[in-house]
Amino acid sequence: MLAIIFAMPLSAQKAQIKVSYGYHFFDPRGIEKYHDFLLLAGRDKSMFYNNHTQWLDSTRCTKGGEAWYIQTGMLVMGQVMGKSREEAEAILESSGTGRPVGMYVIKGNGKFKIWDEVYNEYRKYSEDTEERNWNILTDSTKNILGYECIFAESYYHGRHWKAWFAPEIPVNAGPWKLLGLPGLIMEAVDSTGQHHFTTTGLESSDMPFPKVYEPYGYEKTTRKEFLKLCRYRYDNFQGMRDLHFGTNAPRVSQEKIDYETGKPGFDLLETDYR
Repeated sequence: MLAIIFAMPLSAQKAQIKVSYGYHFFDPRGIEKYHDFLLLAGRDKSMFYNNHTQWLDSTRCTKGGEAWYIQTGMLVMGQVMGKSREEAEAILESSGTGRPVGMYVIKGNGKFKIWDEVYNEYRKYSEDTEERNWNILTDSTKNILGYECIFAESYYHGRHWKAWFAPEIPVNAGPWKLLGLPGLIMEAVDSTGQHHFTTTGLESSDMPFPKVYEPYGYEKTTRKEFLKLCRYRYDNFQGMRDLHFGTNAPRVSQEKIDYETGKPGFDLLETDYR
């Protein structure tokens, strides 16, 4: 079992376990989406990120990689002209230049370090990991990938989370910023059902934690200021365009604004920013 790997002393710069998660969610517009993530975790450090995004960012930080990105991007722009939104997204994704997931979460020394973006505005910040007050119900279990997982629930940053963790995998980690249980968090869903993380695979690992590359100019901020910026993007789409492109940016149609505007009942992954 994977639990035995934690009895071995390993480098702090290497992960002891690699976990694949599927993240199924509804964005503030009420649009259903799905992203893949990886979690690398060891005794004292973990990293949650999208593998393609990390590859793309690292590639763009090389001279040849950036040239490829620009050349391919120009070709893709020609291909998506006149296409529907769905067709354009499919072309972008297949080109390798798409970056649908911009978030990195690194945990270490009682802190999270976060890199994220909204509407081509790139931000990074740090925050305390915080103690979690989980209510564990040992008589409520679920089998996930062959592991008997125990149910727990807690509030975190505005949402009520329900989670299942595997005591057989004694690592204090989970998807996104969810942690604080005596075992790997294998599944987590918020009480509205709008955000759902599910383990799709896991294996032991001695993989080094990859570097977070910054092909963009990341501006330092705070968690709540970043969340307010994210909310602004869904509450004032034209204003967000003006912030990014300048006030001389072309005006968008009311139809486009309506599509991009947040819908009642839907919100960000963290809701305690107001």
